[in-house]
Amino acid sequence: MSSLDDRIAGLLRRDRLLAIGSTVAMWVVLVFVFLAAAPTVPGTTLLVVLGVAMVALGGLNTASAAALIRRYRAARDQVYRPDIENLDAQRAAKHGSVS
Repeated sequence: MSSLDDRIAGLLRRDRLLAIGSTVAMWVVLVFVFLAAAPTVPGTTLLVVLGVAMVALGGLNTASAAALIRRYRAARDQVYRPDIENLDAQRAAKHGSVS
């Protein structure tokens, strides 16, 4: 079995990839919706407002994901250690060995 630090690093890496993937998917959807809605917008002023709203929403969510990644990296031991210990305890109980 891997060391606890290796397991924590793996969980952090997985969470980072999921946050980045979700952020990229969000931007793809935002741009798609903007481009799909653009032909039906009645005026250029409203189109600009829609574009600014898209950038604001995407920017705030991107900043939130970046803050989440930084927070998890800074507090990795407090975030992941209890999860790993609980999973190990559940596995041990399932297999009948008490540690």
